[in-house]
Amino acid sequence: MSNRDLITFVTLSFMWSLSFIFYRIGVPEFGSLAFASLRVVLAGLTMLVFVLISPKNREGIKDNWKVLTLVGLFSAAIPFILFAFSARSVNAGVLAVLNASVPMMSGFIASVFFKDRLSKKQIIGLIIGVIGVIVLMSESLFGSQSASSGSALLPMGYALFACVGYALGANITRNYLFNVSPVAITAGSLIIASVIMLPVALYEFPYGKSISATAWVSVICIGVLSTAIALIFMNQLIKSIGPMRATSITLVIPIFAIIFGYILLGEALNTQAIIGSVVILFGTYLSLELSFKKILKS
Repeated sequence: MSNRDLITFVTLSFMWSLSFIFYRIGVPEFGSLAFASLRVVLAGLTMLVFVLISPKNREGIKDNWKVLTLVGLFSAAIPFILFAFSARSVNAGVLAVLNASVPMMSGFIASVFFKDRLSKKQIIGLIIGVIGVIVLMSESLFGSQSASSGSALLPMGYALFACVGYALGANITRNYLFNVSPVAITAGSLIIASVIMLPVALYEFPYGKSISATAWVSVICIGVLSTAIALIFMNQLIKSIGPMRATSITLVIPIFAIIFGYILLGEALNTQAIIGSVVILFGTYLSLELSFKKILKS
């Protein structure tokens, strides 16, 4: 992994972790499904600008629209809908744990269906990372959620299926769109996903309800920053370091989410969070096959 890839990885972790804050602010006013669909539609409109100003992007989308449709469905439309349903009864902490299963699913899909072998170091790193996330959110998993675990089982299943979609979309991108630019991949997949989600946004929008400026800012930011721009970075990482290593970012996101929750929302920062964060960072270091010597030398 180059220094450029590492910087992109950290930046993307920052951008996607902000989505937890945006959801906390916007969902209570818009509703889960309306917020999720508006997120995709705004992201699609953002990427439409890139298509209009670049003939090369239009060409890439035109030549690969069938594959981009699959990526749009698996990486945006379907996962966002499933997470929206899941978020109605499962708190953000547990969703972060479930979301951290993406790299394991991505690695499994890559090795079984695309013959992409994983090193022992990568496998160990991923396992350690997942353990770290469980430690990080163990109170949510085994504490307050225990009484209602039965009722939360189906929503958790929705979230896990969403993670399968993310993993599958990443592998499709790596194996079938390797000659297409990250911008064209992001634009094509999000524009297609936004067309699919537009009827949902129109149907679920809370007409007649007063929406605050803060909620509007949150949905705009999550659509433009945490979806459109973030997916450009993600597609670049997938092409550069592979789907399994790129999706390892889901192991780091809870760390940033906890920090932002502490600073912006006044949420607790305890020993459990610190220990879990250290374990996650170590697991990510192994799964990405980083080298401190090479980083310092560079």
